[in-house]
Amino acid sequence: MPHFTIVLQGRGSEINCHSINTEQKEKLEHLDLDNCILEDVGYIMEMDDTFQLIESDDIYIGAYRENSQIIVLNESNDEVFNESCDKLFLSEVISENTKYREVYNNSKLYVNDYIKGSLFTLEVEDENFDISLLEFHLTEIEGMELITSISYKGVESDFGDYWSKGITFFLSES
Repeated sequence: MPHFTIVLQGRGSEINCHSINTEQKEKLEHLDLDNCILEDVGYIMEMDDTFQLIESDDIYIGAYRENSQIIVLNESNDEVFNESCDKLFLSEVISENTKYREVYNNSKLYVNDYIKGSLFTLEVEDENFDISLLEFHLTEIEGMELITSISYKGVESDFGDYWSKGITFFLSES
């Protein structure tokens, strides 16, 4: 049976979530989160190692649909499909195969590590690649929508190869 590699590549985020208390929230609200460094936030969060900010039990990794694309390669590594995720959503080809969830938390600090690369990969076997069988899993985190995984005929994607493009911070809306 023919073998296909499905890759979702582009830009996205790796978001680490940290619980904060009222005092920390007030201090973070007075800090210019758009122009601060890890050490500033780590100090308020009372962390010994600022790299703890980019590690948490609650992590969301995903692609922005407007800055990503699906590429499908056959077993000879020839491209058989290439389309932006945004166009796929607008064409409604995959609209029935989309899972969606929302995440809104109280008292959270979000550490947003912007990422770039091949965020998800998926190896499948099928007679022919059929885009209508590709399923997108979307997660909205405090108003930011990410494609957090893809699947094809029930086979779930693995994380691909991506790298950091810079870190920002934001607080939960409530």
